[in-house]
Amino acid sequence: MKHYKITNRFVALMGALCVMLATIGGVIAADSITSISFGGETTLLDELDAIPQGEMSVVNILLLGVDEGGMRSDTIMLVSLNGYTNEINVLSVPRDTRIPVGNGHQKVNAAIGIGAQEVRKGNYEEPEDYAVRKIKELTGLPIHYFVTVDFDGFKDIIDALGGVDFEIPFHMKYDDPIQNLHIDLKPGMQHLDGEAAHDFVRFRQGNPGYSGYATGDLGRIEAQQAFLKAIVAQKLQPKYLADATDIFGVVTKYVRTNYSVKDLLRHLGPISKMSADKVKMHQLPGAPRMISGISYYIADTAATNQLVNTVFDENRKTPLDATAE
Repeated sequence: MKHYKITNRFVALMGALCVMLATIGGVIAADSITSISFGGETTLLDELDAIPQGEMSVVNILLLGVDEGGMRSDTIMLVSLNGYTNEINVLSVPRDTRIPVGNGHQKVNAAIGIGAQEVRKGNYEEPEDYAVRKIKELTGLPIHYFVTVDFDGFKDIIDALGGVDFEIPFHMKYDDPIQNLHIDLKPGMQHLDGEAAHDFVRFRQGNPGYSGYATGDLGRIEAQQAFLKAIVAQKLQPKYLADATDIFGVVTKYVRTNYSVKDLLRHLGPISKMSADKVKMHQLPGAPRMISGISYYIADTAATNQLVNTVFDENRKTPLDATAE
């Protein structure tokens, strides 16, 4: 098994999803596909579900952003592509979500680390298998693909795309000399290059006297989702798609996935009809709670089932109302 250096949790996922979508558009524009390879290798997982055949289907992709050492997947997103309605629905799973593990409980962001232990025991071939299993248990949804992403190429990707216009909600000021991390983003609409985009998505809390997200990590998830929508809205355009193959070349150095060119061909028709206004963001229903001195996010099973049965239903062939979330 190969070992990969995986760093920041969220930013690489942004680049991966954006570039995967942009590459698809670029392939359509260039009418060429033979040179594209998704990820450094195609990795198969035991826990993944059978891939639906044909372009008219619903497929779910689990995006994982893992910290250095590969023991925490602090950003977890389940992306559902509905080939019937041409919609993309993204379900964010808070990293503190409580899951059963053995006779006890853990946070879901530890699942990939537990998976690494299972690999050493010979129970799995890949650490992502355990994470896939736990997300399936939480949501009740099948998972057909996974994407685990490295952070290193994110800044170059954003710069290659020409930056992103985005409104910074408040003065984001944070300094961490240990990590050599220094963030100083003024509030208001501005053009973010790769470095500034990195700072925005990495921001967690402010220095003393400066603001942070009022709702903590949940607020950060909302901000990250807004940034993702801005990327998709601004970069799924012909003037950016022409360079999509070159941009994707950067991403392939830092991606592990089972998504192949064959899959791209299968999904090319419906994905080409998708647009930014059909990208909807959702969060796993639930609420924070302290249990035995540990802060968890407790999933609401009934509300999750309702969300899955309406928004993420694999048999849904009618678009949702534009105002529904």
